[in-house]
Amino acid sequence: MSLAPFDTLPSELIERILLLCDVYDVANFAQTCRTARRFIYQSEDQYFWRELFLSKPFDDLRKALPPLTTQEPALLPDWKTELQRRVSAQAAVMSRATGPRLHRALETLVGVVETALPFSDDLQMEESENLQWLDTLLRVATFDSDSLPPHERQLLGRLMTYLALTYESSPRDDSTRKRLNERRRTSRCYVYDLRRYKEETFWGPFLRGEKGELRANWVHMEHVVNVVAMKLRELPLLALRLYSKPRAGLSATQAYSAPFAHDRKPHDWAGVAGTWRRFVCFMDYRDLFAFNFPASGTGPRDRDFFDDEYQEAIRPVELELHVLDPQTCGPSEQSSKCAESPSESPSPHSARYPPIFFKGIARGAHSADAVVEGSVRVLADGSIRWSFVTKYDGLTQWSAEGIQIGNICSAAGVGGIWTGAFHEDADPAGPFWMWKVPAPLPEGFQI
Repeated sequence: MSLAPFDTLPSELIERILLLCDVYDVANFAQTCRTARRFIYQSEDQYFWRELFLSKPFDDLRKALPPLTTQEPALLPDWKTELQRRVSAQAAVMSRATGPRLHRALETLVGVVETALPFSDDLQMEESENLQWLDTLLRVATFDSDSLPPHERQLLGRLMTYLALTYESSPRDDSTRKRLNERRRTSRCYVYDLRRYKEETFWGPFLRGEKGELRANWVHMEHVVNVVAMKLRELPLLALRLYSKPRAGLSATQAYSAPFAHDRKPHDWAGVAGTWRRFVCFMDYRDLFAFNFPASGTGPRDRDFFDDEYQEAIRPVELELHVLDPQTCGPSEQSSKCAESPSESPSPHSARYPPIFFKGIARGAHSADAVVEGSVRVLADGSIRWSFVTKYDGLTQWSAEGIQIGNICSAAGVGGIWTGAFHEDADPAGPFWMWKVPAPLPEGFQI
């Protein structure tokens, strides 16, 4: 029996040829004979799969941060499995797959963000190929979000939260404007629905897991970012530049992309210390009450309440935060700023990412300076929770609960919900978005 042509070639040459091929071509080659299959799938190491992975538009897995959802990071990347998952995810999304196949695809796409190349302060910093690949895919993909089961809807909500960061300027064509107006209406109905703010959700964008643990509600976060981002589009571009709005696009989710992320104290793993710009959206209280408890008309929380001309208010606030010495928040410390929430289980990740406690000053144009106190901690699902209160003249008035958007120290910052500090029935609530900035506003500039 004569040898197959490739049997006469050195294995190194075969590898070089296959590395120039599409992943599907490599899979087809593996089906040609047993020898080819052993060559592709039964190698003693992952050298070939590593080189094949790196030949595609993806970041080097060895440079990714360890995921927050694992106690002990894997020593070596599984190049073959990860490449197969990404290729399969792309095919599933483009074919509008459903069921378990879509579930796996959405998990994989979230993982693409989590394993994106961390931002470097090197002048030669390269862009994340992961995020460029994902941005291209999400811009052409379509999802029937209303028909998705809860877990898949959460995964999609997380991706849509990141994609909402790309809203920068008003759309020029009527069809896009109509689509975004409808999305804005849906998101306003969601975030201004006061039924969502209760003890079970910690009055923020959270939900409870199967074991009662606190987890991020990414559907809620999607609507939070939609409302604030679309409101910011209405501000002049010059004002947004002065406010140092994060650059549009998925790159704002990269780890350490926030200003001075590489110049922080060791215990400040979240990059809390520094200057932050926070935008708070709110409805006129009479409108908020009418939307939730109408005296007449079509009923509570009617979508038509938010027509295309409706305008909620938006206010910028500047925060100057500093991190408290962890020694002052030891086990024996009983102060309120250092206490765990009574119904929240300790995070399994607290050894690597212990809770951070901070204080600071909030300045706004329409109110006196206020004191801010809060904490940052990792939840059981790996989300980064920000929780803080605002005090005027020593009296606690407002509370805020938020989630980090993207990876650790991301330029995208934190989105969430503000409400009354004592969570009374008549308390208002609304969305906010804040991000770290390189410097305070110029002296005398009115925010």
